[in-house]
Amino acid sequence: MTYIEISWLPEEKNEVTMGALISGVFMKSALLMLAIGLAMLSFPGYAEDVRDEKVQFAPGSNGVTIKDTISGHQSINYRLSARAGQSMTIALNSNNTANYFNIFAPGKAPGGEAMYIGSVNGNQYSGTLPLDGVYTVQVYMMRSAARRNEKANYTLDIRIDGTAEDPTSQPPGGFDSKLELQGISFHITSPNQGSINQLVIVPAGLSIDNSVIQREIDGTVTNAEIADLNVDGSPEIYVYINSAGSGSYGQLIAYAVNNKKSLSEIYLPPIENDPKNSRGYMGHDEFAVVENILGRRFPVYRKGDTNAMPTGLTRQLQYKLTQGEASWVLVLDKSIEY
Repeated sequence: MTYIEISWLPEEKNEVTMGALISGVFMKSALLMLAIGLAMLSFPGYAEDVRDEKVQFAPGSNGVTIKDTISGHQSINYRLSARAGQSMTIALNSNNTANYFNIFAPGKAPGGEAMYIGSVNGNQYSGTLPLDGVYTVQVYMMRSAARRNEKANYTLDIRIDGTAEDPTSQPPGGFDSKLELQGISFHITSPNQGSINQLVIVPAGLSIDNSVIQREIDGTVTNAEIADLNVDGSPEIYVYINSAGSGSYGQLIAYAVNNKKSLSEIYLPPIENDPKNSRGYMGHDEFAVVENILGRRFPVYRKGDTNAMPTGLTRQLQYKLTQGEASWVLVLDKSIEY
């Protein structure tokens, strides 16, 4: 309660003085209410449900995929250690459009200055880290959705690549390529060390699902290409792999973009299933995109030829990309020898 002290003066003067005093009291009350209002704007009117998670990569891996759920005012802080100069890629895929992530540099925390704000820049980040230390990736709901107690099921892909300053993270001879077409990009990497390797494909630009693809491969990546073989306005990514050993058998891992929204795997029928074109086949494949076809060529071996000395012609198979019942399929269109 506020007490007002009034001096007993002559009536006329007393009216003026009392009016001035009351006016001053109301002015102070208004300023007080304004200050309280500003304070309420500056601080949440609720207690957030915050969970901290330490992120660790599996041995030999440079990335992790996390699947989780939040609702209402919940948020999760994922903390991971990294070094200055390393490249970090983060992609959040959620069934709720009000679900975002922020990134905080070492020494910063949610509530402070963020180095990346998902609600402003989008749910994909790729950049070079400025400092050594622990980075925080905060996954949260926008306040309007949190007030409605909305729920979000999400997948968070985090990947950190080494640099020349960290030779153990990216071994010499590793494959690393970034390709882009029609607004969609792919970052393809493989250490190419030994006979078994980890292929990582990081898509970006898809409107629904940019989940990171990780595949264990038998062999090494020799090349990757991006193309639009079926001319539908959405590209495909083709990764060429050769197995270890003297045979160097070819393998294809490929994905097609579905209307710029998501990815579907492309199926290449095994050459062993084709009695005619597999005759004389002993590996040493080469793949390449040529206009609107995928070409595959290899030497033809005659009976008695050693693996290092084929004496036959070169066979070239040409495939066209078609829509199958359940997936995309590369269908043989032509076979030639020269």
